[in-house]
Amino acid sequence: MSIMKKILGAVVLCGTLLWMVGRAYATDLSVRIFSEKPSAAYVFTAALGVYYIFDSEEQRLVELHEDQSVTLRVEAENIAVWQGDSLLGVFPSLSLDGEGLKAIFAIHPEGAPGEVRYYDDHLEVGVENGRLFLINVVNVENYVAGVTQSEVRSISDKLDFYKIQAIIARTYAINNLRRHANGGYHLCDGVHCQVYKSRNNTPLILTATVQTAGALIVDTADQVITASFYSNSGGETVASEDVWRYEIPYLRPVRDTFSMSMRNAFWVKEMSRKEWLDFLERQYNYPVKNATMRDSALTFKQIRRKVYFPNQIPLKNIRQDLNLRSTYFSVSTQGDQVRLTGRGYGHGVGLSQEGAVRMVDLGYSVEDVIRFYYTGVSIKHMDQLSIGDLSD
Repeated sequence: MSIMKKILGAVVLCGTLLWMVGRAYATDLSVRIFSEKPSAAYVFTAALGVYYIFDSEEQRLVELHEDQSVTLRVEAENIAVWQGDSLLGVFPSLSLDGEGLKAIFAIHPEGAPGEVRYYDDHLEVGVENGRLFLINVVNVENYVAGVTQSEVRSISDKLDFYKIQAIIARTYAINNLRRHANGGYHLCDGVHCQVYKSRNNTPLILTATVQTAGALIVDTADQVITASFYSNSGGETVASEDVWRYEIPYLRPVRDTFSMSMRNAFWVKEMSRKEWLDFLERQYNYPVKNATMRDSALTFKQIRRKVYFPNQIPLKNIRQDLNLRSTYFSVSTQGDQVRLTGRGYGHGVGLSQEGAVRMVDLGYSVEDVIRFYYTGVSIKHMDQLSIGDLSD
C-alpha cells in the first residue's frame, strides 16, 4: 500500500476541495519548516502527485512519482542531490515543485524516519550555517488547516470551534506577513509565529477551513487584527499594553467565566520560602530584609488581574523567569513552604481557546465568540480587503 493511501484515505477529496477554494484567490505563503532544529540532510518523498526538482538555474533534474524519494545533503555549503546511490549533482539551491490537482510531499531528517512530516504544495531548499534551509511554499488555506491541526487538534468535537481557530490562524498569518522579511520568507513553523508541524489530515478541520476560506477578522478601520490567542484566561483576559507595552483597541480585558470550568483554569507551584525570597532578591534586588516588603512578597494576592508584583516588578517577568503558566497567581505560605496558586495558561491577550470551546458547547455562534474576545471587530472576506496576491 502506498504512503498516501496509508495517511490520507477518505480525506483526499476534502483536501482537494480546500486546494480549489484557495486557488480562487491565489494566495501562497512561504513558511520555514524544521526551523527550530534544522538538519544537514533530509529525505524527500513524493507522497501524492508528481514532483519536479529544479536546480538554481531552473534546469529540471528529476521527476518524482508517488513513493519515489531523493536525499538532500549539505556539501560545502551546497546541496548534494542523491537518488539511491546515484549523485544527481551539487547545487546552491533547489526547487521541488508539485504538479497535479493535489500535491503532497513527505520529508524527514536523514536517519530519523520516525520524524516524518507531510506538507502540501512545494518546497524550496537552501543552505544556512551548514544546515538545510527549508521553505514550504503553500496555499494559505492549506497552511491554515495545518496550523489548526498543529495548534488545537482534539481539543473539541465541534465544527464551530475549528471554524474559529481557522479564522484566527488565517488572520494571524495575513497580519504577520513581514515577520521574517529579513530572512526572505513570511512565517516560521514554531511558537514564534504559529505552530505548523504538518499538513492537516483531520476531516473536521478541513471542513472548518473550507467553510471559512478567506475569512479574516478586522477592526473598525477594516485593518486585519493581531489575532492573539492562548490556552486559558483563568477568568479574565489581559490588556495588550500589560504584556506588549502598547495599547490595541480590540485587545481589551474582559471577564471570562467561560474559561473557569476548563482543564487549564488552575495551577499550583510550590517552593521553599528561602528559594522564593532568594529568587526575588537575586533577580530583582527585592528588599527581603525589610519586614513589610517581605510580608508583601509572601502574601501577594490577585483577585483581579494585576500587572505588577510589589516593588513594581512586572509579573510577566516573574512568569518568564520561573516558567509559570500565567501571570495570574497569588502567593501564600505554610511554614517554610511558599505556594503560588495560579489561574489560566498563557499570556492572556485575546482569545482563550478553552473559553471558546466552552462558549461553542453552550451554543454561542462563531461570530459571538470572536466578538467576545476581540472588542469591536467584524469578519470580512479577503476579497473585500486590500491584501492582494501574497505570492508577490
